[in-house]
Amino acid sequence: MSSTIPDADMKLSYDCLKCVIQKFEIHFRFRLAERLPKISLAEKAAPLHISELSITREGFELNGTEYRLGVIRHAREGPTPDRIKSENKRGGCPRDIDRFGFKKPFLPEPVNFNGMIIQGHDPERELNDNPELVEARVVNAKNRLTSLEREKRELENSQDDLVVANPENVLDRRGRRRNPLVSRESRLRRINENIRDTKTRLEIDELNMRSYQCKRDNLPSPFNMFIQLTKTSSDGTVHIERFDYDKSLKEAWEYLIRKLFGNRQLVTKIKLLSFFASRGEELVVGLPDDIKFDVQELRASCNLPEILQRVEAMLEHPDRPFTRLELDGLLLEDTQNPKIRDADVLVLHNNFIVDYVALCSELPNKKIVMTTRLEMHPGQYAMIVENLINTKGTLGTCYEFTKIEQGEARFALGFIAGRFENAVVGERLITIPLPNQLQLDISCTPSLNPFQQFYQFYPGFLFYTIRMEVVQNLIN
Repeated sequence: MSSTIPDADMKLSYDCLKCVIQKFEIHFRFRLAERLPKISLAEKAAPLHISELSITREGFELNGTEYRLGVIRHAREGPTPDRIKSENKRGGCPRDIDRFGFKKPFLPEPVNFNGMIIQGHDPERELNDNPELVEARVVNAKNRLTSLEREKRELENSQDDLVVANPENVLDRRGRRRNPLVSRESRLRRINENIRDTKTRLEIDELNMRSYQCKRDNLPSPFNMFIQLTKTSSDGTVHIERFDYDKSLKEAWEYLIRKLFGNRQLVTKIKLLSFFASRGEELVVGLPDDIKFDVQELRASCNLPEILQRVEAMLEHPDRPFTRLELDGLLLEDTQNPKIRDADVLVLHNNFIVDYVALCSELPNKKIVMTTRLEMHPGQYAMIVENLINTKGTLGTCYEFTKIEQGEARFALGFIAGRFENAVVGERLITIPLPNQLQLDISCTPSLNPFQQFYQFYPGFLFYTIRMEVVQNLIN
């Protein structure tokens, strides 16, 4: 083998550079292209493979690194309230702030959700949308703070070990005065908590008053504000960038997403794409229309019709079934969606109000996994088995029911064994013969306890998984 050292002055070819870039860790790759603009074209041309991209209202997580955009606020006059300081430490407010310092609603325009028109409102803003009410709260908070601090001084100077717990002499249900006695230290702790809470609320109300004054007098915002991008890696490393607040957070998100995923020669491949939103909540983080993803698996929570519709618009192959589809809060009416029915594996979380027998009967998917703590009686498991035998018993069909307590699982298998006369019963396996040299295996095995922290005093407490699967009958 030659020991000749390659020429250090030899330039890396464009194709070789793309191959090298493709091997880099994805976040290092992004940073490298940002710091060395001359290789940005090669970086955009190299294939991009993502293990997991999770999108929420606050931002997204890419291969374990969290990207969060928020509005950082510092009071122009006086100290910044502790509540806002805490929000700043978390990466800033995830909502836009208007020119007077008020938070803008998440839904600026009415949204049609499941046939209902949801107006863009903010209950907290409605409460504060009355300067007289805010001013009255400021006066009340100051009076309460004065009273609490006076009581604290009196208790600190008192020699009594026991004091009245409720100086206001609140009446009990029978109209009698109740004046229980507590230790002086206990009462002081309670007063200190009340003082701290009252000061926090007073700071916020005084800041709201300042915002109303700015609105009334058409003055600048009471805050100095800027947008902060916080990137937190899986090992806890935090990288912060700050920008002028000259665009909305939604526009900033779209700019960031376009910077990472836009103008690529090849479609970005994603193994798992996740969307998380609360019911009735709009996903603020959107994707530009010209960015497409090649997605294998999808995970979504709530607002499933809206999310699935949005996802379809960003898919490079919208007609290709997902290899795995995980849904949170699926309703029976959602089962008619082709994206749900065509998924190779369907995993259902937090389905507390759905009819599981009807759900299994309605869905044509080969494999369905139920991860919710189910409230099913043994007869319902038997009905699902009967449905598999009569209508859906094709090779490879598989249902899994997890988070089942041991007693419930034992009763379910016992009921199934007694229901079907041709069942071959083992200790944890029931086999029912099917036509065409097939058989239905119903097994019961221990599974990881997802609620172990609640059962720390019962280390032997196990959850079980009931598995129903149509397999080949290998007995001649």
